[in-house]
Amino acid sequence: MNVSVSDFGKTKKGEIVKSYLIKTNILEVEILSYGGIIRKLLTPDKYGNWENIVLGFNTMEKYEKNSAYFGCIVGRNAGRIGGASFEIENQKYNLAQNSGKNNIHGGINGLHNRVWESTYEVSDETASITLKTFSPDLEEGFPGNIHFTVKYIIKDGEITIDYEGITDKTTYLNLTNHTYFNLSGNLKKNILKQEIYLNANGYLEVNDETLPIQIGKDEAFYSPAESVLFEGALTSNHEQVKIVNGGYDHPFILSKDREIDGWIFDKDSGRKLEFITDQPIVVIYTGNYLDTVDTIYDNFKGSKHLGFCLETQDIPDIFNYSPENIKLYTPEIPYRQKTTFKFSASK
Repeated sequence: MNVSVSDFGKTKKGEIVKSYLIKTNILEVEILSYGGIIRKLLTPDKYGNWENIVLGFNTMEKYEKNSAYFGCIVGRNAGRIGGASFEIENQKYNLAQNSGKNNIHGGINGLHNRVWESTYEVSDETASITLKTFSPDLEEGFPGNIHFTVKYIIKDGEITIDYEGITDKTTYLNLTNHTYFNLSGNLKKNILKQEIYLNANGYLEVNDETLPIQIGKDEAFYSPAESVLFEGALTSNHEQVKIVNGGYDHPFILSKDREIDGWIFDKDSGRKLEFITDQPIVVIYTGNYLDTVDTIYDNFKGSKHLGFCLETQDIPDIFNYSPENIKLYTPEIPYRQKTTFKFSASK
């Protein structure tokens, strides 16, 4: 286990951004103190060739202009909040409208575009990067002074993301990570031929604002009984595929009756990504607007379906869609979330 630290660059405000490079026998991952971004993640394919399997940029300037949330921690809320407002204890909170008339990913100045305090620890078997930041009461309209801690724990072929938010007043929190994966390696191909299986009971249909509206019934869109190639879903004429610009941008309801919550497999490279989470939902997003990104790592033109996200989280737009399931956090009840990604390859 090895960790090296360097300066990645400076923000427009002149803040220094640290880069942490962690190497094990099975993976190599680079994490930035800006947004907690997973900038690169290298794993071997079935022939032992080490290649990068995530999307990112080479400069701070591009990250600060990034509208695709490459690799970052998002919050205080993951996904959209309809009408950019909610009510807690008879108090209405108005949020930034940064996705039409809705709020997305915590607003304009969320957790994704700030420099976090960062430290690391390393032993023979594990390494951890600890990120901390403070969000004052009513930042982006959300209640509560919040002390956030996010820890990346790396062991062999696993990356665990451990989230915590400690508040001084009743509030709502729902964080996730927004890394785009592509198991082909070095972005050689798009994700269409990669196979996905979710241990899920079903999915939530969305409207034209990508807000959940009801439990989906059509197994032509998603069947919990089998794995499918992304290609079959993303190139179909299903209304739920078309409504999000051709692909998935949907919450899937995890059944929680097996150890693994889902996996993605690339037959050509032999790479497999499994994930385990304590959250009830994973939003699968298939890069339906990545063709609007000019360049990735300065070598690749952005293109549709170049990567997929596994956004493990609570129920999206919960105040409007499922208010009976709202989880609120208090000084006595901190926010906690944990997700583990496991990487392997086989012939």
